[in-house]
Amino acid sequence: MKDIDIKDILDRIGYARNKANLSAREVSLQMGMSPQYVAKLENKNIVLTVEKLLEILTICEFKVEKFFYSNPDEYDIDKELLDLIKSLPYDKKKNIIEFIKS
Repeated sequence: MKDIDIKDILDRIGYARNKANLSAREVSLQMGMSPQYVAKLENKNIVLTVEKLLEILTICEFKVEKFFYSNPDEYDIDKELLDLIKSLPYDKKKNIIEFIKS
């Protein structure tokens, strides 16, 4: 797994926005920014701040954890699986580990 860099983050903004079925213009306007703000951001023409990233994710209703997950497309299924495993007693968890390893 490779480390996430600024290019990945900017690409993922477009991913999150598309998943929310929002245009760059719509997100920009909801942020109270110029209509071109998000497009410029995604095209790496302006610097992204953490505050603006969090605002974009809130508008897109996209979880921060999912945004930074190694593969955002797999986040929901992995999270569901992890939640199910967490609810199991210790011995059942050990059985699952042994099953997967075999």
